[in-house]
Amino acid sequence: WAAVLVVAVVVAVALLEWTLRLPLDIDEATAAAFSGDRGSGTTGRLDMASKYTVRINTFRRNDLLKKVVEQYATCPKIHSIQVIWSDLAAAPPPMSFFDLPNSYDQPSSYKSASASTPMIEFEIHTVDSLNNRFRPILDIATKAVFSVDDDLHIPCGLLDFTHQVWRAAPHTMVGFMPRMHGYDTLSRRFTYHDWWYVWRHGLYSMVLTKACFLHRDFLYAYAAVTKRPGLTTDMFVREPRITGRRLAPSSHGHRPRRRPRPAPSGTTPLAPENHTMRAVHDYVDAHMNCEDIAMSFLVANMSHEPAVWVRGTGVREIGSTGLSSDQQRHYRERGMCIHEFVSLFGNLPLVPATHKVDRASNFWFWR
Repeated sequence: WAAVLVVAVVVAVALLEWTLRLPLDIDEATAAAFSGDRGSGTTGRLDMASKYTVRINTFRRNDLLKKVVEQYATCPKIHSIQVIWSDLAAAPPPMSFFDLPNSYDQPSSYKSASASTPMIEFEIHTVDSLNNRFRPILDIATKAVFSVDDDLHIPCGLLDFTHQVWRAAPHTMVGFMPRMHGYDTLSRRFTYHDWWYVWRHGLYSMVLTKACFLHRDFLYAYAAVTKRPGLTTDMFVREPRITGRRLAPSSHGHRPRRRPRPAPSGTTPLAPENHTMRAVHDYVDAHMNCEDIAMSFLVANMSHEPAVWVRGTGVREIGSTGLSSDQQRHYRERGMCIHEFVSLFGNLPLVPATHKVDRASNFWFWR
């Protein structure tokens, strides 16, 4: 009977929570009130600060692309959806491929006739490279960018909540998939740890760009573009550059050390010099891996702040994992990437963190 009583209490509390919980979806009028838009004319659209751009990385998985585009097209706070197209052998799908009401076709973009529906654009690249994810060709109107793969289904409410978290920490990366770096004293090599390490130790230093928010300026910095036409990049202030040095090969027994780069109060250092980013691009292209780790290095090197992990309740993977069947080899390659990027950047900028952000309504004893 004691067990039955406990179950009854849990069910009663759950019903009470469900009854008292506020709706997760905020209507446009309420959101406009919070965003400072008091009905400023006929558009009725929210302030641009409350909007964000979704950039979907895809390659020859049009069935998955169709599902996620149609999902994100229903999110009212998404300003635009940019599909990164790197398939040199095929053209993007036509307008009829997507089930998008209130839209019309343009040569390379689908512009919505409704202010609450995002515009869909294809960013067509002339080279096939993993770096294309962070090489924006299209203009990005919002400061916030959500980088995501084509095999993830993420509810609009969770995206909006994570965007609010990012607005509180716009100088770093905010995402759902944390990872951790390490150092093996025996092999004198950096290592890469997966989700289970994070789960066991409660420690992470990166969030994967497979699903994360970051500032658009980081994309331009990764692409080694110092200024875009019509873009005011006032996020970072110049600081005297500290020149890095190459790491000694691991066989020499020298452990790479983090070189401190203190920033004056109120300033943040610029991105590494262009030759550094060119070397990063070349490494990513040669190994077909680690563009996400490279972005984590870049952001941490510029901001000196840790990434932020948001609880991804509701995130669904609708495709295959894409992970190599030889996981040990995969992790070794990722560890080699970290070692090389420490050498290229001249320091280890990744900042370990222990915090995880969640909705206050989710903090119940059985969760």
